[in-house]
Amino acid sequence: MKKFLLSVMFVSCLNATAQNPIQEFNFNGTLNNESNTISFMGTNDFVPDRSGAAGNAQRLNNKALEAVVDDLPQGNKARTVSIWIKFNDIASANYIWGYGSAYNAQYFGLLQQSTVSSNSDLSLAGWGAANDLIVSTPIAKGVWYQYTITFDGTVSKMYRNGELLKYISGLKRSTKGTIFRLGEINTTVGINADVDDLKIYDVALTDEQAAESYNSSKPLIVAAEITAAPKAKGAAIKSKTAAKTTSSNIIVSKDVNMGSKNIEVYSQGQKVVGDNSMTINDLPEGTYLLRITSAPAKKITSK
Repeated sequence: MKKFLLSVMFVSCLNATAQNPIQEFNFNGTLNNESNTISFMGTNDFVPDRSGAAGNAQRLNNKALEAVVDDLPQGNKARTVSIWIKFNDIASANYIWGYGSAYNAQYFGLLQQSTVSSNSDLSLAGWGAANDLIVSTPIAKGVWYQYTITFDGTVSKMYRNGELLKYISGLKRSTKGTIFRLGEINTTVGINADVDDLKIYDVALTDEQAAESYNSSKPLIVAAEITAAPKAKGAAIKSKTAAKTTSSNIIVSKDVNMGSKNIEVYSQGQKVVGDNSMTINDLPEGTYLLRITSAPAKKITSK
């Protein structure tokens, strides 16, 4: 009986602290929200999601989607917006999402600036430089990230993959507008990315809730340790572990591939390391699949 009561109390505590989005779009073969009351307008292009499930994400390539969402938090009210995104091009800016008016402090939107290096500025735009929150982040094409943006009426925070990137207190927010846009800032289109699982809240998630949101929705890939001399075919790797096992942080080098084995590293089904060398610091945080194959043997014939 005591165990039962403890279980009930535990579940009740979780329910009390959990937050439910006011709007959720999973893009699983539809542009409608979960309750089928609102739909994004625009041309759909369904592609595999972060777990590889076909047709469960939306591709935006120089096009935008728009939805009228009447209950979007306005003015200085608390809010959270989270979304999964995979950039297919980082040489140009990606306007991820936004809503509001193009006036001082009346906008609320997220964009990843263009880059020719492995770092890029992530910007929470409030329309007017004094209302923006900007942080430099490592970035790579073909990798799924979860971005979570919160505002509690005073403090603005940006998270990626459940980890706080930056916060600032005192930025003015006077958001006005009910048209939520994917792939454009105000009315300017600019994006080449896949997006999935958009959630909008009328509260600011806490640090713990932002982390839980990521951990409960990240793709599940079996992870194992990588060493200098891999022994098993199809083993998986985790970048944090590899950093501890090699002094130079090199996980794949030309010297390794030039032997009798060929080594490839994949993320969400896409190859991120092949014949070229790469270090742990070049990879964003996450789990990776290691594939090892034998090089074709040379045949020797005798007469």
